This record gives sequence, structure tokens and C-alpha cells, in this order.
Amino acid sequence: MYLTAISNEENESVCQSLRKRALQESAIMCSRFYANIIFSLIIFTLIYEDVLANHQHKTIRLKDGEIRGRQRTTIDKGKLYYSFQGIPYAKPPVGDLRFAHPRPPTKWNHVLDATKPGKTCIEMYYESRGSEDCLYLNVFTPNLDKSLPVIVWIHGGSFAVIYTNNTLSGVDFFIDEELVFVTVHYRLGPFGFLSTEDDVIPGNFGLKDQVMAVQWVHQNIEKFGGDPKKIVLMGESSGAVATAFLGMIPQLKGKIAGVIQQSGTAISEFSLGRYHRLGAYILSTKLGLQTQNTTAMLEYLRKANVEDIRKNAVTTHIDVSYGVGVFHGAVFIPCLEAKTNKDPLLTEMPYEQLKHGYFNKVPRLIGINSLEGMFLINEFQTNTKYYENYDQMVKRFIPASMNTRNEEVGHFIKKHYTNGTLFTSNVTNMVHYGTDEHFVRPIIKDASLVSEYATTYLYEFSYQGKLGYSGDRPLDGVDHGEDLRYFFYDKNEGVVSEKDKLMRRKLVRLWSNFAKYGNPTHKKEDLLDNQIWSSINPQKDDIDYMNIGSKLTPSVNPHRVNVEFWDNLFAKYGNPPYDVY
Repeated sequence: MYLTAISNEENESVCQSLRKRALQESAIMCSRFYANIIFSLIIFTLIYEDVLANHQHKTIRLKDGEIRGRQRTTIDKGKLYYSFQGIPYAKPPVGDLRFAHPRPPTKWNHVLDATKPGKTCIEMYYESRGSEDCLYLNVFTPNLDKSLPVIVWIHGGSFAVIYTNNTLSGVDFFIDEELVFVTVHYRLGPFGFLSTEDDVIPGNFGLKDQVMAVQWVHQNIEKFGGDPKKIVLMGESSGAVATAFLGMIPQLKGKIAGVIQQSGTAISEFSLGRYHRLGAYILSTKLGLQTQNTTAMLEYLRKANVEDIRKNAVTTHIDVSYGVGVFHGAVFIPCLEAKTNKDPLLTEMPYEQLKHGYFNKVPRLIGINSLEGMFLINEFQTNTKYYENYDQMVKRFIPASMNTRNEEVGHFIKKHYTNGTLFTSNVTNMVHYGTDEHFVRPIIKDASLVSEYATTYLYEFSYQGKLGYSGDRPLDGVDHGEDLRYFFYDKNEGVVSEKDKLMRRKLVRLWSNFAKYGNPTHKKEDLLDNQIWSSINPQKDDIDYMNIGSKLTPSVNPHRVNVEFWDNLFAKYGNPPYDVY
């Protein structure tokens, strides 16, 4: 019994030991098992994230280096596309490159992160907004493996600011139309357009940036699924002025297939400055240097503080513009350069170039909104005193381009727009004068001149939607810039009515058709009211155009009475050659 008992006790001890060991081993095995599971999950997650990242991102090798973009989806149709933002097309224009021609970018040996917006350029009217290092562009493409038509967008903003930032990235509706879309940053205000009217600070740097950007697009766009033979330039307001200039210069011959000009032309009074040297002198004086030596001026300004240049440029513009006349006195805008300058960009009068066919003869789509000058109401009410002298000095009504100071001409113009009353007595006087002065007169003349040499489609946008103007309209008509809200998506636009959505689809389809086929209505479509848009026939007395209202309506002779008034005035009192019109 004793031996048996001992044996049983020993057996129990051994059993306990074995159970303990088994539990320990089981625990170890469980730990290892779960560790393996966790490890496997981690590996799987990393692999999945890597696969997902590779799916959501795309790396492209360009001649200057590799860039990495990201996948996105369009807001309307949920279409997948790739976004590449902040791609350098030129060296940063800083230090000795301030107030200098743009230079090709420096190559890079790393993968450039192009998944988020790049730097924007300094905006003249906004404190501490933007950077001098800003020569970047953005490419948005629905397919990297095709050869799609390309639109290059040049933003507006009086050559001084970016008019609505959403136009630089809200390109969803064009992506839905199977287009590659490029948006460009270029130097603004004094950094882009200061000039001493000689070869020291020749000016037009912002335009020269754009030229380099278009050349970059032509060289690289195949990598993004774009067709270098189908590059169409598109711009609004000063952006349209820029596209018009770009359509003239020989450096881009063969590199562009079409030009879209929305509310802007190279022959508008606000497209070409006349007081650049005066502006440069006033600016440098405000910054502490009083000299007529332009070389000393350049050296001084290159060392000046960025913010000091910006804020003093604003007051310089006010001094010059309001001093010579608010409709004709812009300072930091394009200028004519001497042919003796090194690599000049603009050397000929734009009007004479269009008149004689000295431009790239590609299809044009050009037009106006029905009441472009409505935006001037706030300006007029805020700065009435600057407009009062138009009543005392009627010569201020006379376009500088007419090359006459005959006071009789000023009286004719004032009577036409005020019926003999004070210019400041009724806000509509100034709105209609400003509409015709800046937009109607020169844009319709542009279309008429160009149509002699190239296929030209003229339009008037007259649709008065809430998307364009959300408040109560002070006057009947479509304001300057309203059309942009139909082309570009804005995350803050709120609820859009079905009528406005339909107009958006119409406009984007018309512009996309032009980019694809050189014709906004290459065939009849239900969306486009089954209309065919006739180009201008220079052999006809009537000027064909498309009235884009709730329905597309083929029409003739937009703003006929006012256009004939100005044509007769130029014919009788003008002294050619004209630089603008």
C-alpha cells in the first residue's frame, strides 16, 4: 500500500508536472500562433496598403526627373483621374532672377511629390499671400495611356491676383469630357509686369512664364496621356488677354491648336500699359531710391523686401491709374518691348498684328458676357470721386488708342452714354460705358479681324443663373466672371439648381468640342439644343454669333448700336496705326 501510495503520489506529481508543462507549451504555442497571426496581419496590411498606395498614386518619369501624383474622382460622374500638382516648369524667380526672363528648371534626382497643391504666386492686393518661388503648373488627366486633347488654362485677375483659386484645380467637368487639363501659375503684379521700358527691366515676365509653361506642356504632355498636337489655350479676362498674346507670338507657332478667349483680348485698353517707366520710378521712390538710372533701380529692387514691393505697388497703381484715368491707366500689365531688347516678347502693336494676320492662324473661340461692367458698381460707389473728373475733363472718355485729344470726341462719347447728364448721376452710365470700353468694342473687333484669317466663333453669354450671381442682380445682364462658375467646380458652391446644372453641361460640352474638333458644335446634339454654331464669315456684312441663354440661339451683330457708334468714331477721328482698339 505504501509503495502503491508513493507511486500514486509520484504519478500525480508527474501528471501535474506534465499538465503544467503542457499548459506552458500550449500557452507558448498559442502565443506563437497568435503572434504569427498578428505578424501575418501586419504583413498583409502593409502589402495591402502598398498595393493600395500604388493603385492610388502614380509615378511618371519626365526629362527633368520623376514625379508622383495621386488618383482622384470627379464630383459629378465619379470618374477616376490622376492629379499632378506643383510641377516646376522654370527655376524659382528669386535673387538675380527677380525681374528676369524665366529659366528652365533644375533637374531633380528624387521622386517629386506632386500629390498636393504647389506654391502660388504673390498676389498684389493680398498681404502675405503667395510666394516668389511659384513657377509651377498642375496636370489633371483621365487616362495616362491615351492621346487626348489638352486645355491649358491661364487664370485671370487683372494680372495682379488669382481670380478664384478653384479654377486651378476644380477641373472635374472637363475630365468627365475626356480632356487633359493643365493650369498654370505665373508671376503677377510688379513681379510679373514691372518695366523700365528698356532692356534693364523689359517687363512681360508673367507672359514669358506662360510661354515657357506652354513649351513645357508641348514637350511633356504625352507622358500624361495628352496629344501635343492638340493643345488649346483657354483664359478669362486678363487670362484671355494672355492667351490672345500667346496666340500671336512666333515662339509658339506649331505648339498650339486653338485659342479660347473669355471676356478678354489683346486689343483692349486694359491689355497694354502706357505708363510702365513712370510706375517703376514711383515704386522705387516709395521704396527709398530716387533715381532715373534703371540699372541702379534694378539692383535696388532685387534686394528689396517682397512685402514692401507688394504693398507699395498697390499705392503706385492707384497713383498712376486714378491720376491719368481709371479706364486707361493700369500699370503692372503687359507692355510693348523694343526690338533691340534681348529676347523680346511683344514688339508689334497688337491691333496691327491682328489686322495684317501676323498671328498663329488656329481656330478661335471668343466672346463676352452680356453686361461685363456690372462689377464696376461697387468700385464706382466706393471711389466716386475718381469718376467725377470725367465730367470736368471729357477728354478722359477718349481711348488713348485713337491717338487724338480732340475734346469734341470726348463730348460725343459722354453724350452717347449719359444723354447729356452727369456721368456720375446714374450708375448705369458707368456700367455700360465700362462694358463697352473694356470688353464689347475690342472683343468684337478682335473677332472680326481674326476671322479674316482663321476660323472664329463668337458668343455672348446671357444666361442669368443663381450659380453665376447668387444675390439680387442690380441690373439686367451677366456680370464679368460669372461664366467661370459654370466651368469649374467649387466645393463651396452649395446646392446647384437643375437649370444651372444643364447650363454647366452645355458650356463645358461646347468648350470641350472646340478643344477636340476645333468646332463647338461639330454635330447636332440634344444637349446643345440641336444647334449648329456658325463661324464668322468675313464676306458677310452681318457678324454671326451664338447667344448662350437658356437655349442656344444663333444670332447676328451683338451690341450693334454701340459697336457701330465706336467704329464710326474711330473711322472719323482716329489716327492709325492703332496699338489697341
